[in-house]
Amino acid sequence: MKFDISYIIDALPRLFEGALITLQVAILGFCLSLILATTITIARTSLNSKIFNTIIAFYISFIRGTPLLVQIFLIYYVLPVFGLNLGPFSAGIIAITLNSAAFVTEILRGGLASVPNGQFEAAKSLGISGVALWRKIILPQTFIASIPPLVNEFTMVLKATALLSVITVVELMRVSQQIYSANYHPVEVLSATFVIYFLMCFVVSRSSAILENKLKVKRA
Repeated sequence: MKFDISYIIDALPRLFEGALITLQVAILGFCLSLILATTITIARTSLNSKIFNTIIAFYISFIRGTPLLVQIFLIYYVLPVFGLNLGPFSAGIIAITLNSAAFVTEILRGGLASVPNGQFEAAKSLGISGVALWRKIILPQTFIASIPPLVNEFTMVLKATALLSVITVVELMRVSQQIYSANYHPVEVLSATFVIYFLMCFVVSRSSAILENKLKVKRA
């Protein structure tokens, strides 16, 4: 069977539609994971509770120690047993969020460690504490220090959305499966899918590099 580029051209409109769903899932899931991870990071530092830290440590260990595919199946197929019925899209978002939040929490912990302890002491001496301390002083420095690993995590999330095809989320991978199941030309369709995934990740990586350079200039 010869490679026929016409099948790629025919498939592109639907593949682009699938790519938009992929981006929606990745961006929404990552933003929610960032919010959850930030909340956990602040709580771990502020509360300094052994019980809370143990719970979070178990959560992180569970997520890091089990495949994302298993987590997706647990949320989509097991939760309905307990009366919580979720559609494919909602289940996918929750799975991506909980999975990514565990890794982002560790990333932010590392970023927070790069902030000198003197920053906390200086802020308190100026009467800055609570929400203002985190919002104006600590979190901005933490996020700047965490940009490279956060971008890497987002690209991992972007690629991980392909696993959601197993629960019928119609993202890029699912669309490509539907197309080559109908035209029997998987090589052409998957080649186009590969290129689209690569371009999305490449744009994210380059945007991150540009952002890092701008921040370095401002800080200099």
